[in-house]
Amino acid sequence: MQKRFLLLSVALLAMLLCSAVSFAGTVNGTGRQSRGYPGHNAEIHGQLFTLPATGTISNIEPNGASGFWIETESGTLVKNFDSVGQARGYSIPAGSYRIIPNIRDGVNSCSINVTITY
Repeated sequence: MQKRFLLLSVALLAMLLCSAVSFAGTVNGTGRQSRGYPGHNAEIHGQLFTLPATGTISNIEPNGASGFWIETESGTLVKNFDSVGQARGYSIPAGSYRIIPNIRDGVNSCSINVTITY
């Protein structure tokens, strides 16, 4: 009887651990920036995304960006990263945000994709 109880307890604990892992999720924040040139305007764009819980930056694909900044839906600066390496592991509270890349000198356009795990 005790052996069955122990096996049942271990099985329930394993199910709880597996279900906790399955609740982890990710969201991606993307943005782009281009310099203007004569006759055309510069462009800055960040796709709005919603983070349902506190998350941590887990991956960054800079695509020509030297760094990036995070701003709230209303445009308030959350954090500016001068380099991509500074951002890894940074935590962000739940909310709606945009990510905008910092364009490198000598580059006409760039984009960024940031993965946040919550």
